[in-house]
Amino acid sequence: MPQLVIALIITVLVIISFSVQVIPLPLTAMLGALAMVVFGIIEPADAISAFGSDTVMMVAGVIIIGNAIFETGLAEKLGASILNLPIIGGKEKRLLLIVMIIITVLSAFVSNTAAVAMFLPLVASIAQSSNGKIKKKNCYMAMGIASVVGGFCTQSGSTPQMVAQEILLETDGLRGLTFFELTKIGVLIAIVMFIYFLTVGYRLQERCFNFPEVPNTSTTQQTVSQSTWKQVVSGLILVGCVIGFISGVLSFGIISLLGACACILTGCISQKRVFETMDWSTIIVLGGSIGFANGMEESGAVNLIGDALVNSFGQNGENVLLVFGMIILLTALLSNVMSNTATVAVLAPLGINVALKMGADPITFVIGIIIASNLAFATPIGTPPMTMVLIGGYRFSDYVKVGGLFNIIAVVVTIFAVPLLYGF
Repeated sequence: MPQLVIALIITVLVIISFSVQVIPLPLTAMLGALAMVVFGIIEPADAISAFGSDTVMMVAGVIIIGNAIFETGLAEKLGASILNLPIIGGKEKRLLLIVMIIITVLSAFVSNTAAVAMFLPLVASIAQSSNGKIKKKNCYMAMGIASVVGGFCTQSGSTPQMVAQEILLETDGLRGLTFFELTKIGVLIAIVMFIYFLTVGYRLQERCFNFPEVPNTSTTQQTVSQSTWKQVVSGLILVGCVIGFISGVLSFGIISLLGACACILTGCISQKRVFETMDWSTIIVLGGSIGFANGMEESGAVNLIGDALVNSFGQNGENVLLVFGMIILLTALLSNVMSNTATVAVLAPLGINVALKMGADPITFVIGIIIASNLAFATPIGTPPMTMVLIGGYRFSDYVKVGGLFNIIAVVVTIFAVPLLYGF
């Protein structure tokens, strides 16, 4: 049996397992990656290399820093201060909107993964100080989506557009994207997102997220007099990491791990508490999913789907919007089950090829593919921010219901708005 067929079968089985959750998400992600190895689709090293990736290191480091902030009591103090701001007034919707706006703007200029990572412990502390008025489960998923949307508002917010930029520059006769070229469509989708989570999305969350609130992994047990200096130290470490994220002097993973080590060395969190409070499920899901995505890419399964699309519709210049829409839909679907970076790396050349054959503007096709590759809200495995918010206690079905509906809305907006804003 051809490897690409085996890869497609494995993909279908993984999606089914993610959906029914008879097997835990981390185990499913690992089994998917290991199955790719067993059937010779990828090398063993490719299946586990993701656990040493910069993204996984960053997530692990930020979790340690966030837990250290809780251990010292700083998170609780900050949370209480923000909760008491007049503009919020203890209202969950107001807090959600403000946090989403901040994360969206921040994600446009720094890593979207870093942006959501900064706010997870902060929102957790606010929820802890609210006496049940504010729930993490009603904020985390929206925060993850906001970071992704903000990430594609500029050229530097997330990896897919950087990959696409390189592909454009390497293609004869094509120019690269300007820094703010994606801002028009990004802002439009951001506005739709704000409206969604203040109306339909918020009500959907209240109905679907019927599980108990996940408790914070760290609790402040020291007295204020004992831990005040540690609060200052943990705060300075967090600020230092943020500056490092923005400056780009080192990779995000290295900066996060340096911050985590600093927290341990200064006594903000003990080594024992590091292992007790680490969210191993998130780490395993992220690492396993990247390994699984490598198998999808190596097998040629994605290329098979793309070639079928070109052969069916790519020769008729009258069907530009139809073909564009199908490519956007294909990109969004694949991004929900494999790395969005891998998706754009495979489909951007396809989009350029199809556009040139049909006499359309390749830049418009690439912009659409960039946006669609980021629209991975229906599963926890498409983008790191959506994996990180798993700590809110979400089930796979929660992603499908709440994130999936917005995913559909955003795809429709992309299909029709990108041609209007950029032209064919």
